[in-house]
Order: sequence, then structure tokens, then C-alpha cells
Amino acid sequence: MAKKFVPPAQVTSPRRHWTLVAVVLDGGEGNWAAAIGRWDGKPVLVIRWNGNDDNPIGNPQSRGLPTWFVVPDELRGSILETILRASPEKRPLVDHVFADQ
Repeated sequence: MAKKFVPPAQVTSPRRHWTLVAVVLDGGEGNWAAAIGRWDGKPVLVIRWNGNDDNPIGNPQSRGLPTWFVVPDELRGSILETILRASPEKRPLVDHVFADQ
């Protein structure tokens, strides 16, 4: 039986560093996703490629577990603005998470 791809809301590794706040974009199976959360307590934007049935854990991955790529601070604003144009209802949450940034 083939494994189903791991939805972005279930990507929680590495637990020692990463805490998910919310997925802000989910392109679905085989597409990309973005989320906001905290890495070592600091608010960050993260992205990843969702998997598919042939590659259920997507990319990036570490030790066989799906993980996120932390977007550099210099790129965060432009990527978030692009996401928020498509999903303006997420702006209050994004503004709240990055209020002190």
C-alpha cells in the first residue's frame, strides 16, 4: 500500500526547534506550501514542497522526516506580500506573529 503525502500542517520536525503557528498557503499534493511559526522562539516564515504518493514526505527532509526551509529575513516580506494578496484573510494572524519584527 502506497503512503499518502504528508500535509503541511503535520510537518513538525525538528520539534526541538520548530513550532507551527499556521499554514498560510497550501498548494496541495505535489505543490508548495508556506507556514508561519517559531524557530527557537523567533517568528519565521517557512516553505517546502509538499510530497506526493511517490515521495510522501516532500522536500526538504531530514533523516526521513519532512521539514521546513526557513526563509531568510531579507526575503520574508516580499514572499508574505505575495501570499497575502491571494489570502488577505490571513493578514491579521501574520501581522500578530511578526508584530515585534
